[in-house]
Amino acid sequence: APEAVLVFIMPPTVEELEKRLRGRGDTSEEQIAMRLERAVWEMEQRHWYDHVVVNDDAERCAEEILKLIAE
Repeated sequence: APEAVLVFIMPPTVEELEKRLRGRGDTSEEQIAMRLERAVWEMEQRHWYDHVVVNDDAERCAEEILKLIAE
């Protein structure tokens, strides 16, 4: 059976994540607060993953993930 490679895709900052959530225009303040709280906890858990990829540029992020999968 193939081994799993765990990749954590992380926003550049919590502030950027909040900006993205607000930019959608379809997320309530309560949902934004819950998502941000969850995101902070998830980022604290990133040491459990094999790789961390920062999603600061979608194309670069996708290329990095594809390289990791190909290894």
